Amino acid sequence: MPHLFSHIMVRAEQDIPNWTLEESGQFTLKSARNFFLELGVPCGWGKFIWFSYILPSKTLVLWKVFHGRLPTDRHIQSKGLHICSMCTLCEKNEKFIQHLFFEFPNALYIWSWVRQIFPTSHFSNKDDLLSFIKSDGSSFFKLIKLVVITFSIWMLWHMRNYARFQVKIEVSRAISVIKDLTCLVGNSFKASMKNDMMGFSVIKLFGINTRTGKVLRPLPVR
Repeated sequence: MPHLFSHIMVRAEQDIPNWTLEESGQFTLKSARNFFLELGVPCGWGKFIWFSYILPSKTLVLWKVFHGRLPTDRHIQSKGLHICSMCTLCEKNEKFIQHLFFEFPNALYIWSWVRQIFPTSHFSNKDDLLSFIKSDGSSFFKLIKLVVITFSIWMLWHMRNYARFQVKIEVSRAISVIKDLTCLVGNSFKASMKNDMMGFSVIKLFGINTRTGKVLRPLPVR
C-alpha cells in the first residue's frame, strides 16, 4: 500500500484554501452568488410582475402562483404531510392551484368578467396569464392588465382565506374590490396610452383619469 502514495508530495507548510472562482483565491459572496445564479433557469417575467404602485403583498400571491408555492393542500402533501384535501369554497374538489384559480366557479366568473373587458383574452392556466400580461399595447395599457391580473389572483386567494377562517365573500363584491383597487393604482402612476377605443373603454370602466399621448396638430394645406 505505501507505494500508492509515493507520488504525493507532503510539505510542512499549512494548507491554504483556494477559491477557484476568484483570481486571488479568496472566497467572496459575490462570486458565490453569481455561480448559483448561472445555475438557475432564466425567468423572463420575474421583474416584470413587480410594480412599485402595487403592494408587494398582492404581487407576492401572483409570484407564488407562477412558482407553485402557495400553501394549498396539494403543496403541503408534497412536503410529506398526509392531510385530507377539500376545497374550502366548493367543499367538493381537492384544493390545488389549478382548481382554485382556473376551475372553481368563482374563478371562472371573474375571468369571464375580465374577458368582457379584454375580448381577446383566454384564461385556463398560468401561461395564459403571462401571455395576456405581456401582449402588445402601450405601456399604460400593459400596466393596467398587470394590475387587473394581480388583484384578481390576490382576490381569489383572499376569498379562499376568508371562507376558511371567517365568512365567504360574494363574487360580485370581489369584482367591485378589484375595480376599486385598479382605479386607485391606475390614477397613481404616470404613463400615457394610445389613442384607441378599447383603451378608452377600459379606463372608463375602471374610472381612471385619461392620459393620452401627444396629439398631432394638423397643419394647414397651402
